Amino acid sequence: MFRRYASVAWKYKKTTLFAVGATFAGYRLTKMRLAKTASLTIHPQTVLTWRITDGLIVESPTQVDMGDSGLLSKILNNALRDPDEITVLEALLSLELAAKDPRIEAIAIDLTTSSKNGRGNAGSAGISMAQAQELRAALLNFRELKKQQHGADSGRVYFYVDSFDDQATYYLASACSDIIVQPSGTLPLTGVFATQFFVRRLADKLGIKPVAESRKDYKSVMSMLTETKMPAKQRENMASMLESLNDMLVSDIVGFNPEGATEPLTTEAVRKAMAEGPLSAPEAVDRHLISRCGYALDVKSIIGPRKSFGISAYRVVRQKELSRLNAEATDTVGVVYLLGAIQRNGMHSARSIANTLLTTAEDSSVSAIVLRIDSGGGDVVASETIACAVEHIQNTVGKPVIASYGSTSASGAVFASAMCRKIFADPATVTGSIGVASVRPVFTDKLLDYAGLNIEELRTVDNRTFSLIEESSGAELQRFKKRIDQTYDDFVGRVAKGRNFTSEQAEAVAQGQVFTGAQAKANGLVDELGGLTRAIEAAAQLGHKTDDKYEADITENVSVKVSVPKTMVGLRHLTKPLVSQMLRAEAERLLLQETSQNVDAKLDDIYFK
Repeated sequence: MFRRYASVAWKYKKTTLFAVGATFAGYRLTKMRLAKTASLTIHPQTVLTWRITDGLIVESPTQVDMGDSGLLSKILNNALRDPDEITVLEALLSLELAAKDPRIEAIAIDLTTSSKNGRGNAGSAGISMAQAQELRAALLNFRELKKQQHGADSGRVYFYVDSFDDQATYYLASACSDIIVQPSGTLPLTGVFATQFFVRRLADKLGIKPVAESRKDYKSVMSMLTETKMPAKQRENMASMLESLNDMLVSDIVGFNPEGATEPLTTEAVRKAMAEGPLSAPEAVDRHLISRCGYALDVKSIIGPRKSFGISAYRVVRQKELSRLNAEATDTVGVVYLLGAIQRNGMHSARSIANTLLTTAEDSSVSAIVLRIDSGGGDVVASETIACAVEHIQNTVGKPVIASYGSTSASGAVFASAMCRKIFADPATVTGSIGVASVRPVFTDKLLDYAGLNIEELRTVDNRTFSLIEESSGAELQRFKKRIDQTYDDFVGRVAKGRNFTSEQAEAVAQGQVFTGAQAKANGLVDELGGLTRAIEAAAQLGHKTDDKYEADITENVSVKVSVPKTMVGLRHLTKPLVSQMLRAEAERLLLQETSQNVDAKLDDIYFK
């Protein structure tokens, strides 16, 4: 093994030497940065500051794996991470810590500038409605606890944006006490909607015939290929889900109560605004949907003489202050992520996720696991691989696995998590789609004539299952349909077993139907409504075995170990431009950290100095 690594290192000696030097430099920079952050002091009457950038509130950062070199992997992950990036869990934990910290008096959120690498839209947080719900809950909790700590006028949360670019961002802002928008800005409040393209007529024109099988009537993934308009049952199901989402949006926005408003918002007023939107900022002020118009430079007066502290730096410092928490924590919960399409191969393959689950379960310090999911499904075999790992951990290792559904957990993601001990979802999570679909294209003579092509197939067996120019028929077609039926029945049976349903109950919520998390809670597909931190606390409670009076609290007696399936990277992939970019990012991150207590490298300092 050593000789093989030495041979590779010698073959790419220039890159190796450069990478080693860059790694050492990155290590020194990272050590200096962490030491500087950890030495900071949180003063009384501090304002927590948070610059939100489109695309940089993420479920989980991409992790680089350098094989056996764990230290190198850690250094590279810290160095390559965008300085503005924050995970949903990090944001939630920061807000929950701040809510219980009497020194934090208020929060100021800025959404006016894109990240330092130029990505993102200035008026969008780049989050889903479900993610916004989790962050909203944390902000509302902050406001409520501050009122208990310091009085009714405490706990102000200020949200500044020059103009809103989407409804989800405004939905997040509506949990704040003050929303400030530039006078020329816009509020695009138009209600929840969905757009579906149907390409069947185009396929017919081209001479491509999609041969598809779906189980059952509500499974809509293939409709865009096989239909010219939305089938009635799918339209009914989609309309129900969208109406549920819109009802949540309206009811939560009604809770916004700007200072000085002569009358509270009503459901009718919000629905009328949606019907007449988008609205200009002055119109939104008149309708009590935002607090006032203002400019970025005006936000400086919000903090005034008070100290400010960036949200990410705050979390590091506060957790160091509470370092005894981790030493005395009675339970450690492992968090594993299932994100994106579920595939047998690829960057985050099912095998990689299953191995991460199993490795986390083997950790003696971990008492329970949360499987955080944001996936619309994927390959059935890959989904089964993950489901097998979940069952093994619970039945053989003896540790509970809790599912936390994020923005989406549908189809294969439900298959993979059906056996979890408990399932949490946000009210706006899109879930369900318990069904199966398969499609293959058949190229007709029309396409071949148009393209000037001839295709011949030579077979050793009379089987057209995978033919590109002939459809299956007769017994062959019936065998294919039977396999689809068997897969569907297995899926429904797995859901019935995991959810303690009868076969009839499982079939009633299957057939490809999609639901919001709130609807799924009502029909039993979800156990509880709540975000990631609530799922972690529930996992700790289930994994705890020594004290009957134990009540899990993520800010007090629960520690978290995050495990992310890693992207394998070899030394030969560390080109000079990449490593140079890494060093520049680290240097910029250090330079932007001021020596005063106003430390947030994640803010445009002109606004929050």
